[in-house]
Amino acid sequence: MPSPGRNRFHARRFARQEQGLSTYLVAWLDERPVGSGAILWDGCGAVEVRRRYADCPELGGLGVWPPELRSRGIGTALIRAAEARVRERGHRMIGLGVNDDNHAAAALYLRLGYQETGCQYLDRYDYVGTDGVIRQAADPTRFLVKPLDETS
Repeated sequence: MPSPGRNRFHARRFARQEQGLSTYLVAWLDERPVGSGAILWDGCGAVEVRRRYADCPELGGLGVWPPELRSRGIGTALIRAAEARVRERGHRMIGLGVNDDNHAAAALYLRLGYQETGCQYLDRYDYVGTDGVIRQAADPTRFLVKPLDETS
């Protein structure tokens, strides 16, 4: 799976897991990685979200690659695996952010039981472009949550 730009995206995720800050999930098809996501145990970093959902782990950076493998259940499997791990740790809720222009992802999350919260924020991050220059991005995003019980 490619990393966006030259930012060692996957290596940074793995390093966070090694520090106990997250759980890095990877979906495999045969012997190749085709999807990933990370459970951020300390929750969303946006102040607007932290105020309302301080103890809510966040599923972040969910993706399936290559694009022709989307809509085949890989993303759903990653989400279900994340929910199971969050539930196993005793949490009663999981959250995730979805960019306002990512309608396909939002539809999937809502279909899987995630609920709109009305909590909106700018998802801010730095990345290194293919030219080696560090850039900043701020994507309009909304936070969704899903209550977890023993069967969800």
